[in-house]
Amino acid sequence: MHHGIRNELFKRRLPYNKFAPNTVKKFVGVTGWTGEKGSKKRLTGRQKKREVMKAVFNTFGYEHRSDNVVDAYILAKIAFAIFVIKETREITLTVNQSQVVQSILQETPAVKKKA
Repeated sequence: MHHGIRNELFKRRLPYNKFAPNTVKKFVGVTGWTGEKGSKKRLTGRQKKREVMKAVFNTFGYEHRSDNVVDAYILAKIAFAIFVIKETREITLTVNQSQVVQSILQETPAVKKKA
């Protein structure tokens, strides 16, 4: 499905942004590790998803039982931040959020306008 959507965007020369899974985690401050320095453990599977869900609740006050819905919520927050920056250049973001948005803006492909 992802491939089909991307092809349609390309055919219509519509801009789009790519979001790596780590981008979603970083936006809410989840590193994928837990514990203190020297004894850190890597979060896997469900543990990582729970940490992301907890971080979204702590950051935005939003919760949902589906981790897919929570991921979509984060993507919407990222898209909103990008939109606001492009339109007004003024938005308050955390350091992690700013780094994510800036890296996406730097990677955004140029789109040729239809003649």
